[in-house]
Amino acid sequence: MKIHYIGLSSFLIENKLGYRVLIDPFNNAPEWSLGPKFPATFKNKPFGANLVLMSEPDADHAYAPGDWLQHAPPTKPNSNPFPKLDLRGTVVYEHNGDLNIGWHYSIDGLRLAHFGDNSHLLTKQQLAEFGHPDIIFVAAPKADGEKYPNSLAIIKKNISLLRPKIIIWAHHVAPKGLPKSNSPEKLRPFFEDYFAKNAHTNKGYRDRSSFMELCYCLENAVTINSGMKLYETSKTSIEVTPTLLREGKKSPVGILFRAMLGE
Repeated sequence: MKIHYIGLSSFLIENKLGYRVLIDPFNNAPEWSLGPKFPATFKNKPFGANLVLMSEPDADHAYAPGDWLQHAPPTKPNSNPFPKLDLRGTVVYEHNGDLNIGWHYSIDGLRLAHFGDNSHLLTKQQLAEFGHPDIIFVAAPKADGEKYPNSLAIIKKNISLLRPKIIIWAHHVAPKGLPKSNSPEKLRPFFEDYFAKNAHTNKGYRDRSSFMELCYCLENAVTINSGMKLYETSKTSIEVTPTLLREGKKSPVGILFRAMLGE
């Protein structure tokens, strides 16, 4: 299985047969843009996906033009491009109470779960539904970790309860020129400039402090992952190998993308 990072909470997952699941594609129309543009192509061909999952109807999680299915790897009636998919949805919530669907499913014999914008401690019922996925896609808190340390503790607790092998950090953006340093003193001025140049058309943009929660997601992912193994990659994709899964068997391995397919 290969996992490609598009940007924000959006990932494209290719199974070993070459079929694709797309998670949380974002709308990059000017009035909704948070900076990255959704890629028009993938592997030098028009972008396509066989299955599209959206966790909520917000513009940064929901978008689907009419030709993605036509450009996906072709399927035939009664074929099974995703054997034993076992697709299920569990209700989770954003900080402000907006409903999300946490989709969980099986690809190439591994269980995956994407938590959308969830920021609450998972309940016993939610944990029973999710089980112990091998790979989780998690958004670190959007708040400044210094001012809201409890938000970091909640995500850490969820990870310990889920016991995944691999954590893939989500809901940030990784533009070209992203500082190599994780220091807030380097990251925050960079993102202030980035959003001023690339997201100023968004109807929610007010001033240079706008959308900095995406910077906090990146900062907090590094903070939460301290004490666990963290791979920061400047590539836009990873391959889930047996070696990587073995590494995460005793303690989860974190994957933080510092590059994205979103232009």
